[in-house]
Amino acid sequence: MQNLLLKVNSLRILNYFKFVYVCVILLFSFKTNAQKVEPIKSDYGEVVTMHSSILNEDRKILIYVPKDPDNPEKRYPVIYVLDADNHFTQMVEYSKYLSRQDVYVIPPLIVVGITNTDRVRDLTPSKSNFDYSGKPDTSANAPYKNSGGNEHFFQFIQKELLPYVNSNYKTQPYRILAGHSFGGLTAINCLINYPDMFNAYIAVSPSFWWDQKFLLKLADKKLKAGSSLSKTLFFSDGNEGSSPESPFHKDVLKFDSLLKSRNIKGLNFEYASYPIESHMTVPIKSYYDGLRFVYHQWVLPPVSDEMINSETVMKHYKGLSQKFGYLILPDEAYFNGLAQWLVKNPKTLNNGIKILEMNTVNYPSSSRAFTALGAAYAIKGEKQNAIASYKKASELNPSSNEVKLRLQELQK
Repeated sequence: MQNLLLKVNSLRILNYFKFVYVCVILLFSFKTNAQKVEPIKSDYGEVVTMHSSILNEDRKILIYVPKDPDNPEKRYPVIYVLDADNHFTQMVEYSKYLSRQDVYVIPPLIVVGITNTDRVRDLTPSKSNFDYSGKPDTSANAPYKNSGGNEHFFQFIQKELLPYVNSNYKTQPYRILAGHSFGGLTAINCLINYPDMFNAYIAVSPSFWWDQKFLLKLADKKLKAGSSLSKTLFFSDGNEGSSPESPFHKDVLKFDSLLKSRNIKGLNFEYASYPIESHMTVPIKSYYDGLRFVYHQWVLPPVSDEMINSETVMKHYKGLSQKFGYLILPDEAYFNGLAQWLVKNPKTLNNGIKILEMNTVNYPSSSRAFTALGAAYAIKGEKQNAIASYKKASELNPSSNEVKLRLQELQK
């Protein structure tokens, strides 16, 4: 009997340790999986759920990446969008349209949308229980009781989100932060306290009323006259308050006046007011105009077909590279389309060929660039140059039957 009890107890102890072992394994497995980032495809790109140790929660991030099959290694500037639940798809569509080959007034952008878990907490710069009218609310259900989490939110972006995006996507070192309302307030706060986190800021209807104008007071204190701040800022408001004399509009005007009076070196800013737009419709115009302002120098200056050439193009893009802080090459697809237009006219044929030659230098791995150059040489009657270009295009893309047929025609 004693032996039997001993065996039973031993079995219980063994089962207990097995149970503990399994629990430990499951615990570590769960923790690992909770921190594992596995993107899920969506209509607008990817949905990434990443665990933030700083915020102690999972965050859902929406990421759109432009597609360029002919240049799979191409890198892109990034725009980070707050309140992504409302504004991500809009920003993606603006980016896609404005960077289209037949439009091309901004470069293609990676769009990163940060969705909300506790909007008031993350997008307010200070702890406050004052509402829009300036009255305190200390009730148990006060809407702003969790406010003042901007600092932790910035730490999450700087130490967790930015490194993740830069490590997993082909990014250029140029970043834009865009936000509306509390998101606009957050963008302004980031510019003031963490200016180097982003290169450009779009702040739509920033809620300067927050905490008895906390951020206006901070801006007045920190943005010193004659100081330097090499950043780009676009900010706006609508008809909040339904009157030009409304406190909301006056606060935005005060910020505009402050920036103008301080004459901050390097700060390129613009304020736009949309008096017929409400607080909820003003982002539609503001994000469009904000993107155009950030990239207002992007477009090649107007020049006649006879005057455009590769030297003019490269000079313009050298200036863009200096402004944006990284090497910017003329977009292959855009200038391919422009050159194909030029080669149709005998007067501008040579200009078109020079631009296509420029494309092959800038994009030596592009079959498309050499195919277009081969076609231009053929139009000019330079048969051997055309054959050489088509051969190079075929080497880069052996599956292209179109290039093979063109080679066969030239080699008859």
